[in-house]
Amino acid sequence: MKEGPNMELDRFAVLAEAYGGDVSRWPAAERESAALLMSAEPAATAPLLAQQSDLDWALDSWRVPAASAALQAAILSHAPAERRAPPWRGWLWRTSLGAGLMAAGVAGVMAGVVVSGAVAPMGELEVITAAVSAYDTLDIELVGDV
Repeated sequence: MKEGPNMELDRFAVLAEAYGGDVSRWPAAERESAALLMSAEPAATAPLLAQQSDLDWALDSWRVPAASAALQAAILSHAPAERRAPPWRGWLWRTSLGAGLMAAGVAGVMAGVVVSGAVAPMGELEVITAAVSAYDTLDIELVGDV
């Protein structure tokens, strides 16, 4: 059994007015229902599409006219002048940036030197000296013959 169109002619007219006479430009969800209605009622749908196709042609063929030389000159005369920075700003910016990066690098190296000295492992002699000096402060009572 063949299914009939599920689109009303009023809805078809609204879509034709909104999207034009070329059904391929319509939303994909509406195309199948429109095709079924067009095959079921060609006498009612064909004039609607023809009318909208004429409007589509008129809109598609319209081009924006080029601006006249007088209009271009008027626009350019009111445009702000090009602002150029003084030449010394370029080298000052580059020099300042380089100096800042160099200072950050030196600070990083100095921090590394300070931290590495604080956590450096002690040599064998330094370990023995630290251990012996710690025993001087202990009160040890000797028991028995020594």
